[in-house]
Amino acid sequence: MSIEREFDVVVVGGGPAGSTAARALAERGFHTALVEEHEAIGSPVNCSGIVGVEAVERFDLPRSLIRHTLDGVEFRSPRGARHVFRAGRPLAHVLDRTALDRELARRAQAVGVALLLSHRVVGLRRQSRGIELTFDGESTRPLRARAMVLATGAGVSLLKTLDLGGYPGWVLGAQTEVVLADAESVEIHLGKRWAPEGFAWIVPLGQGMAKVGLLTHRDGPEYLRRFLERPEVRTRVAAKPTRIRSSVLPLGFLPRSFADRLLVVGEAAGHIKATTCGGIYYGMLAAELAAEVLERALKEDRFDAVRLSEYEKRWRALLGSEIETGLRARRAFHSLSDDQMERLVSIAFEAGVLDWIREEADFDWHQELIRAVFRHQIVGRLLWTALRDRVQRLRGRGAA
Repeated sequence: MSIEREFDVVVVGGGPAGSTAARALAERGFHTALVEEHEAIGSPVNCSGIVGVEAVERFDLPRSLIRHTLDGVEFRSPRGARHVFRAGRPLAHVLDRTALDRELARRAQAVGVALLLSHRVVGLRRQSRGIELTFDGESTRPLRARAMVLATGAGVSLLKTLDLGGYPGWVLGAQTEVVLADAESVEIHLGKRWAPEGFAWIVPLGQGMAKVGLLTHRDGPEYLRRFLERPEVRTRVAAKPTRIRSSVLPLGFLPRSFADRLLVVGEAAGHIKATTCGGIYYGMLAAELAAEVLERALKEDRFDAVRLSEYEKRWRALLGSEIETGLRARRAFHSLSDDQMERLVSIAFEAGVLDWIREEADFDWHQELIRAVFRHQIVGRLLWTALRDRVQRLRGRGAA
């Protein structure tokens, strides 16, 4: 069957941000294509699938996608001490991520978006009247559009060809699915031995299954296998994982998320929460902003970088402060030794800190909670001291 090759907008990447952008553009009357490199939407995927209650309501996601509802978290300290926090209300949902991606793509198709699968972009060329995309495979002809939205992961090679700069930092997210006994609540495991760049997680999926993952800078599969051997975990795992996936997660934004005829949304632009490295909701919100800015550009037939820079101003106003505050918090917590982290967890669960955390807790918006944590007399002093020591160590290395 012949596939049309001329569009108003091409969206590259069939995840939540890409499908949201494509749908919003088609609903505004623009001829839109959604291009996905894989044979099917939602596969493969490397994501815990956790989204806040606000995100589910904001985008009217079907309840059938929910595999678990999160109203608290079980923490395991570096030494293995177990602490349980309950918010007393639903905070987030664990969604079937593959089903989520397919539902969002279905919604996009329902309003006229052309879905092109097995289209891996290998070249991009700006022309006087638009952008031409080329794909691998001799039988796949080029595709042309007036503008493009890039909604891929952060590790794709296409990003490097666009001269938008690099991320300030990054981590690897490694994850697998296992059969796990007693997987009834989301677990956060702390300690540099288990997760050098933050924490490891266990996310229940129901029917005895769970997603298990962690953050590290290198050797993701090796560190995850080591975590699965942690005594508190090993005795619960019925079988070793058959596949571990790793992906690059940006810490901070691209220097620019726009160029002539181009906008970058979602994970590719750095639209993820620096605290948890989750990006589904932020990416979808940014995708809506991108569609609004492109609507004006398409109507005015003006796609220069100056015109499209409005997009970056708008998403930074919405997400910038949240992400930057999260980055500062991440640096502070990463500065803690395991002994300091042990003390911090103990203080949080014994000194009444949880009472105001319970009131401030919001799965999607962390800024106010982070600021409150840093203002706490004991916890704040511990974090500021760790940050000061980290800065001194870095200066010492620089002097050496």
